[in-house]
Amino acid sequence: MTPVSDKAFAIMAVCPEAKKYYGITVDPLRKDAYKFVWAFKIDKEKATREGYASRRVHGSVELDTEYTGCPYCRSYQNVFCSCGAVVCWHGERVFHCPECGQTGEVSTVSSVDLHGGGF
Repeated sequence: MTPVSDKAFAIMAVCPEAKKYYGITVDPLRKDAYKFVWAFKIDKEKATREGYASRRVHGSVELDTEYTGCPYCRSYQNVFCSCGAVVCWHGERVFHCPECGQTGEVSTVSSVDLHGGGF
């Protein structure tokens, strides 16, 4: 398992196929750049208690070479909804957010807003 810095934090994500939440460990690489290191199953209520939405950052995201993707569907790809949700993506052209209900066409972005904390 890839070691992480003391600045690492966790964010919540959701798998629409399994209809379950999971955490993603995020490690800062440099200013405005982050790395998804590993994903893990976690109960949404526990993540809320541990402050997984208490920190907000903005920047680009890359995947660690050992990142295994969603612990349920194994997708390595995510959609970042404007509501802040991080959701597994399976190549759909039109995305429906399971968190806020928004629907829209998927596009590529160079940076995203992440909401995380606790770890």
